[in-house]
Amino acid sequence: METKGINGASETPLLMITHGKSVEKHLIYNPSEKRSCTLDSFPVLDGKKVLGSSYGWLILVELVDDNDYGDCCLFNPITNDIIKLPKLIHPCDYNQCILTKPPTEPDCYILFNGLEQSFCKIGDEEYVTRTLEQQEEQEQDNGRVGFDNLEAIVSFQGTTYGYMDPDKFVTINFVEPWIIPLSSRLYEMRYDTSWSRLYEMRYGELLMVQKIYPFINDSYEGMNFAVFRIDTNPMKCIELQNIGNRTIFVSLKGAGYCCPSIGTKPNSIYYTNEDDRNLDKNLDRELHIFDLEDRSTKSILPSSNVAANKSIMTSWIQHEIFHST
Repeated sequence: METKGINGASETPLLMITHGKSVEKHLIYNPSEKRSCTLDSFPVLDGKKVLGSSYGWLILVELVDDNDYGDCCLFNPITNDIIKLPKLIHPCDYNQCILTKPPTEPDCYILFNGLEQSFCKIGDEEYVTRTLEQQEEQEQDNGRVGFDNLEAIVSFQGTTYGYMDPDKFVTINFVEPWIIPLSSRLYEMRYDTSWSRLYEMRYGELLMVQKIYPFINDSYEGMNFAVFRIDTNPMKCIELQNIGNRTIFVSLKGAGYCCPSIGTKPNSIYYTNEDDRNLDKNLDRELHIFDLEDRSTKSILPSSNVAANKSIMTSWIQHEIFHST
């Protein structure tokens, strides 16, 4: 987590839900207080998907047709400041984004990740992009055809790390060569994963969370998660069976968080199935809670104001971004 709250309750993230025919409706759900609130006063959000937040800024990407360029920006809801970014081609193909430092500081880089990877320094006029074609060439050169997709990215203690399915960790630099392998086979892969994410948690720990295929189409039966602690010096990967009095918050898009369990279920993972191609659950309005101890899942409805049978987008964001809501 990039920002630490004054107390545990202020660290609990908010679930931002975007919906409506033209992606014009937005609400936030507070899992600690179990209440939702509609956002009406931020027109900059209309037509945008939210790829999480970083250092108090929302990361916004315009939803456009596949072959078009979409507007991108950083938006600070507290100050109403906007930082323009270069237009991004195929913006719907990206589901993660990180900043290497606060965007008002010099030499801050922004990195988008999805089917391709694009990055630039704040203030640049265009992105550097690792295309699918380049990825396929690297897979051929490395003898890992189909296995060099960058699944997860994180900025941790001044270094940008990535995870390549199924077992390779890399560092990401912003000069060529910008993906450098660290090591492979840190652990024996025992799962057929739906997706993996890397998250920095408080007290300087790095976590990897993997969502596991349920093997039963269009069903929650068999849904599972695996949580790992990543040590970077030397590189080590340790599976955690219990995270104690903490709660993890994850979604397909944007950032994730691991916080003290205040008003939320401890030793659990809160997740959404929005836009999960493996379950065809992009109409799922519920928030799901996975218990790491007994491996059970229960579901709650964050708000009845989200229309049924309509596509939605969800992303976890920092609590303090809408501190007055």
